[in-house]
Amino acid sequence: MILKKTAAAFLAATMMLGSSIFSDTDILTASAAGERSGICAVNYVDVLADADASSYAKGWLDSGDYITILGEKYDSSGKLWYRVLFELLDGYVPAESISEFRSQTAGDSTDSGNSSSDDYESYLDSQGFPESYRIYLREMHRQHPNWVFEAQHLGIDWNRAVSEETVIGRNLVHSYAPDSWKSMERGAYDPNSGQWYQLDSGWVAASDGIIKYYLDPRNFLRDDAIFMFESLSYDPSVQTRAGVDAILSGTFMEGDYYCPDTGETRSYTDTFMEAAETSGVSPYHLALRCLNEQGRNGAPQSLGTVSGYENYFNFFDVQAFATATMSASTKAAEYASTYDPSILLPWTNQYKSIIGGSIFLGNGYINREQDTLYLQKFDMTDGGNGYFAHQYMTCVFGQENEAANMLTAYGDDVLKNSMKFKIPVYDDMPDALCVKPGAVNDSNDLLAGMSIEGIGISPAFNCNIQNYSAQVNADSVNISAWAESDNASVYGTGNIKLVNGSNTVNVTCISANGTRRVYTINIQNNSGTAVNSDDERKYCDVNGDGRANITDAVVVFAHVSGRRPIKKQNYPHADIDGNGFVNLADGMKIIKAIGIR
Repeated sequence: MILKKTAAAFLAATMMLGSSIFSDTDILTASAAGERSGICAVNYVDVLADADASSYAKGWLDSGDYITILGEKYDSSGKLWYRVLFELLDGYVPAESISEFRSQTAGDSTDSGNSSSDDYESYLDSQGFPESYRIYLREMHRQHPNWVFEAQHLGIDWNRAVSEETVIGRNLVHSYAPDSWKSMERGAYDPNSGQWYQLDSGWVAASDGIIKYYLDPRNFLRDDAIFMFESLSYDPSVQTRAGVDAILSGTFMEGDYYCPDTGETRSYTDTFMEAAETSGVSPYHLALRCLNEQGRNGAPQSLGTVSGYENYFNFFDVQAFATATMSASTKAAEYASTYDPSILLPWTNQYKSIIGGSIFLGNGYINREQDTLYLQKFDMTDGGNGYFAHQYMTCVFGQENEAANMLTAYGDDVLKNSMKFKIPVYDDMPDALCVKPGAVNDSNDLLAGMSIEGIGISPAFNCNIQNYSAQVNADSVNISAWAESDNASVYGTGNIKLVNGSNTVNVTCISANGTRRVYTINIQNNSGTAVNSDDERKYCDVNGDGRANITDAVVVFAHVSGRRPIKKQNYPHADIDGNGFVNLADGMKIIKAIGIR
C-alpha cells in the first residue's frame, strides 16, 4: 500500500521503501464510512485537524479526488465544514471545496432508462465531454435517464472568455454583495475612498473570481441550475397554460390586466401563451424573464408609472440601462415610447409590450444562436452579431435565478419527459472547477504602499500600477510594502540581495479570499554582488496558496516519490536550495522552516 497525502507520506518518500507500514485492516473504506460522497472541486485544499482555519493541516486534496463525507461542523463564524475521508486522510475542509453527489444505493442501477452504463460512457465519448464534466453528467443521467445532454463546443479559449467577460461594466453584482464578489480593478474601485463605483444604480463591477464561477458550466450541472442550458424554443407539448399560471401565481402578473389605451381587459397567462406562438419562444421563459426583470411586485416600467412616460410599458427591460441623466427605468420607458411596428412599438399597453418584447427577444437572441439562458448571459456564439458584447443582462448571476425558477415551474410529469440541454465546452479549460468566492473573506489584493528604503521608484506608487523601476548602487535593498486590507498578506519584502545589472523583484499581495496581485520592481544595479536569491523560497509556498505549511512539504515528497509530479509553474518554488533539482533536501528544508522538529 502506498500512503498518500498525509504527513506520513514524506516518511515513505524519504525511506523510499516499498513495504507497507499499515495492514489492510487499518484502512477505513468509503463504503464502511457512510453514504455521502463527493469530489474535490478545487486545485488544492488543505485538510485540517478541525473545522477552524487556524487548525494545522494534516494533508491535502487535489481536484478530482473522490471523498466520503463523514459529517458536518460549523465554525465560530458560521462557516460550514465537511469532515472528509480520503484513503488514510481524515479531517476537515470547507464545504464549498467539495461537490457532493448522491451515493448509489443497493439495487439502484445506472443502467436504468433506455441506455446502459457502457452505452452512456460511449455517448459521452462521442460528445467529447472533458472528464471534469462527466462525474456530474453521469449523476444527472442516473437521476434523469430521459434527459439529453449535448456538448456545445464553442471553439473559444477559456482564458480569452474570462478576459472578455472581466471587462469593467460587462458583469455586475449588487453593491451590498460580499466584497470578494466585487472587482478591485481600476475603474471599478476607488482606493482613496475605499468605495466601489456604482456603474448602475445599486450595482458595481463583478470580480474575476465570481465571474469565473458563473462562467464555468460545470458548476451548474445540477437540478436547480441545469435549466440555464435548456433550449428555449416553444414546445406546446411541454409548455402549458397551467405551467404559466404556476409561474405567475403570487406576482403582480397573476390574473388579468387593464389596457389603458384600448380599455380592454386581458389575461397575463393568455398573453404569454400568445407571445410564445408568435415568437417561437418558450412561454415559461418569457414569463420568467419578465418576472426576473420586474420583480414579484413589478417595477415602474412594467406598471406604466415612470414619470414623464406614464402608460408606457417595457416588461423585458429592453434598452434599460442607466446614463448620467437617466435611470434604467426611465431609459426603458423612453424606449417603449419609440416607433417600430415590427415589434409593436410604441408599447402603450401591457399586451403590446409582452408580445412585441417576445418578438424582440426571439429575433435578438434565440434566433441568433443564443438559445439558452447561459448564452444570453455570456455571448459565446456569433449568430451574425459578433461575440461577447451581445449580452441580455449585466447581472452576473441572473441566469442561475431564472434556471431555478424554471425548475419550479415544470411539473413532475414534465420533468419525466425527454428534455435537451446544450452544455458549453471551452478550449483549454482548467482541470478544477472555478470555486465561488467566499462570503466572509474579501478579495482586496491591492497594496496601499510600496517603497525602497532611501531610493525612489518610478513611476510614483499607485495601487493600480503593477510595474516599476529603480536605479541603485548597492549590494542589497530593503523593500517595504503594506496591504490596503488588514486581512491580506504581503510577500517578497525585506532585505533583497542584488546582482550586478538587472534585477527583478516581485512583491505579491494575497487577499483573504486567495486572489493575488504581483507588483514588479525592475532594479538596475551598477555595483551589486552576484548573489542569486529567490524571495519566494523563504516562504516555502510550493502550491501557491499563500501559506507555508506541511502541505507544501507533502507536495515536494509526493513529487520525489513519483506519486504526484509538481506542476510546471510551481517547480521553481519547490527548489528551495536553488540547485536546479527538487529532491528530499528541499522537502526537509520546508519542514525545518515551518518549525516541525
